Amino acid sequence: MLWLKLGLSGLLLAFLAWTLDLGGIVVVLNGADWSMFVAACLCLILGQFLSAIRWAWLARGLGLTVLTARKIQLYFLGMFLSLFLPSIIGGDVARGWLLAKGKKDAGWPAAASVVLERLNGVLALMLVVSLCMCFLDIPVLWIVLWNSGLLVLLLLICSTPWWWPRLLVAGWFEKHQKIAGWKSLQLNSSTFYMAWWKSLPVSLLFQALVVQAHVFLGMAVGLELTWPVYGFMVCLIALASALPLSFNGFGIREAGYIGLVSWFGGSTEAAAAMAALWVLVLLIAALPGSVVLWRMGGAGILKKA
Repeated sequence: MLWLKLGLSGLLLAFLAWTLDLGGIVVVLNGADWSMFVAACLCLILGQFLSAIRWAWLARGLGLTVLTARKIQLYFLGMFLSLFLPSIIGGDVARGWLLAKGKKDAGWPAAASVVLERLNGVLALMLVVSLCMCFLDIPVLWIVLWNSGLLVLLLLICSTPWWWPRLLVAGWFEKHQKIAGWKSLQLNSSTFYMAWWKSLPVSLLFQALVVQAHVFLGMAVGLELTWPVYGFMVCLIALASALPLSFNGFGIREAGYIGLVSWFGGSTEAAAAMAALWVLVLLIAALPGSVVLWRMGGAGILKKA
């Protein structure tokens, strides 16, 4: 599976390199406004701190009482590992395992906190896309289908206190032993429910900061697009690149940026330059995670994860 992901990412990136004017991209990068690049880095780092706090709230709602500072450290560690492990899920697995390490019966709550934190973020992504659609010339069918899916997800989440207890007594978990541990989670408790809805505005703010970081990068390379265009593009591509089809979204993300920027009338060379700068932003924002890994003893701590 890893080789298939690497192959798809490699093919997409090779195709882009073949079809785009690489010299033009270099020219755009040479003329980039690096103050805007710094602003983009600050946006993402602030957003990661907010995401770590969101994760702390959700974990606490599931009964894990680790210090928030510890969760922030593990969140940045997970972000760093996600860039170098063969899946964005790899970093999530590591931070969930380290969160539960040394705590009795903490495995399933830690795993659930990571999964549900991601789901909270996905819901925020979908909400931002839905909002941005209102300001764009998008086919009506797209808007109807997208908002229908969003409505179904919202209904499922809002009705959790009703269907979760019924699922627990239905014997479904007993038939699927690999995920039987989810049965112990009090997802219908008021504590978790409050943590979930308290986290959603934070997820929306995080996504807004990620979009704004792209706006700064677009300004750095001369892309003149509106905020709703960036919001629609960035959040939609974030959802697509999270699918387990490529190596950490590489290739899919870059092709998505270039394709959508072109569709909205922007320069493909500027879009490619923005995509390249975004990878640098990710690397810089992940650097605190490398410090956390070093202070925790290096890669050896992950051998049992």
